[in-house]
Amino acid sequence: MDIERNCVNQQLLTQIEEAIALPAFNDKADVDANEQAARYREFSTRCFWQEIAVAATLVTCFFLAYLICYLVGIEYGSFLHGKILYAVFVFFNIYAAGQAFYSWAVMRSKSVVRDYMFFWAIAFIGAAIGNSIDYLLWVSETAEFKQNTLTNLIFVFSIILSFPAIYFLAQVCKVKITRQPILYFLPMMFTFAIIPAFMNLDIIKSIFGAASLESIRNIPNLKEFLFGFFYSLAAGYISAVSLFIWQSGKGRLVHSARLVTIGTILFSFSCAIYAGFFPSAPLLDIPGNPVHILIALSYVLVALGVRRSENTIKLLMNLETNQLPPAVTLMELFGETEGLAVYKRLENSVEKTLLELMRSREETQHKQKEIGLLEQEIALRKKTEHELLLAKERAEEASRAKSEFLALMSHELKTPLTAIKGYSALLKDNTLKKLIETQQISGVAAEIQVNSNHLEQMVNDLLEFSQLESGRLEYEKEIFSFDEILAYIRSISNTHQQTIGCKYTEIIPDEAIKVEANRKVIQQIITNLLVNAFKFCNKTSVTLEITRSASDLKIVVADEGIGIAKDHQEKIFEAFFQVSLGTTRKYGGIGLGLSIVKKLVTWLNGCIKLESAPGQGSRFEVTLPVIAK
Repeated sequence: MDIERNCVNQQLLTQIEEAIALPAFNDKADVDANEQAARYREFSTRCFWQEIAVAATLVTCFFLAYLICYLVGIEYGSFLHGKILYAVFVFFNIYAAGQAFYSWAVMRSKSVVRDYMFFWAIAFIGAAIGNSIDYLLWVSETAEFKQNTLTNLIFVFSIILSFPAIYFLAQVCKVKITRQPILYFLPMMFTFAIIPAFMNLDIIKSIFGAASLESIRNIPNLKEFLFGFFYSLAAGYISAVSLFIWQSGKGRLVHSARLVTIGTILFSFSCAIYAGFFPSAPLLDIPGNPVHILIALSYVLVALGVRRSENTIKLLMNLETNQLPPAVTLMELFGETEGLAVYKRLENSVEKTLLELMRSREETQHKQKEIGLLEQEIALRKKTEHELLLAKERAEEASRAKSEFLALMSHELKTPLTAIKGYSALLKDNTLKKLIETQQISGVAAEIQVNSNHLEQMVNDLLEFSQLESGRLEYEKEIFSFDEILAYIRSISNTHQQTIGCKYTEIIPDEAIKVEANRKVIQQIITNLLVNAFKFCNKTSVTLEITRSASDLKIVVADEGIGIAKDHQEKIFEAFFQVSLGTTRKYGGIGLGLSIVKKLVTWLNGCIKLESAPGQGSRFEVTLPVIAK
């Protein structure tokens, strides 16, 4: 557990070192924080003057429009005067909608800020569409100014969308909406109700003095008055919530909330004046009325608040510093003074944590080093134990092999010696006379000779194997004709053929093959393979085939005897290995013939192959690069 915890600490330390560039000295940290504070002040100042410039541009455009109309003699209240001034109003309405929509569109990631921007953008687009339709219908003289019910419904839709927009802004600023906005709304509602009522006392009197609903419907301009009054009260509630956010919010786009608050309060006041002015003034005076300056300014201020939100998010999400946390973010949350203080506290906390992690890493490295030494020692002990175990197994195997070898040699040597002793005893005293009289003396002599030859072959095999193993046996190469060793090979073959009683076949197309090797080695390879084949042919047949290619001598010895199982075919070339073990096995021999063949073939840079299956015989194929040039 301690090792895992130390590894986690080391990983955490590495991540922190990569994520932050912690200054080595407090002076450097102060410089970085001051640079961020200066950049934040520069951002705030730039946004402020941009907003002042837009608002001044709006007022200037309206002032120039009024001035130009006055200088060219366009009368206030005329159709042309209204078209010019209302066109400026519609332009700034569309500009505000475009700003809000752009701010929403560039915010790629989903968030509460993007939702708040979305609803303001839709509300501004609805207002722009409604005012544009009103303007086009009026300019084309299709309908009177502001008399279309569809556009009024679009305005109502836009006002309704402002409610979720302002509530999302409250979430962004971490402000919980309580009953307090109502306390702001009540005086606003009273003020915004008094303004249109005071400006239209006749309508108020007509409403209260009407005898029936039908007479209320016949009051002139009542619809426009009521719509304006509704806009004023709805915008007033939005203003009250905005004012509450302004007062309660700290950082988190609170500057944007202030612009929205100023814009919505100005819009509410403008709608109150507009509601009172519309029923009482001549219809052609309304499009060019200065109240449109206030309404257009309210649109633009709210749109600038949305744009300020987008710029602030960009500043916070795309900093040019690697420090964690960024001082700019803290200043946006808590203000510049408190934000820098919080930044300093967090920086000290991170520095302290980093130092602790560094100490922990040093301890971890020390422990890992100790663990590494222990692991090496354990590995060495395991290796030693494994080597001792292998040595023990080899010693036990050697002991078993020694016991088996001694038992095997004892049996194999005793067998011909016993026969020689037995037949020699027959040659004494009276038994010899009887053997001579019965003409069996030649058979006894033949048996003595066979067993002597067998004993001699075993001793020779042992001596030759011992010399091959020790590397003391050296063979000199010579060039000779293959037929020079055929007589010896055929004598061995004939003897075993007669003794065993099997069929023997030779296939030698060219008996005068010139060979460059040691004749004793070639002779030994062939005779050992033949003796092995005769031993296991099971009285069937043995075939010797000798052919040549350009440089290789190919020797094939095959039998149709008992065959060799697949799992024993690799082992039969090992010294002293025999498929049947023990002193009661059917086939004699000490198991060195094929081992000697393998070593001699290797000495001649040749190869030996075996094909065999139980009950189907065996085929040994030797290829030797010994053809004389």
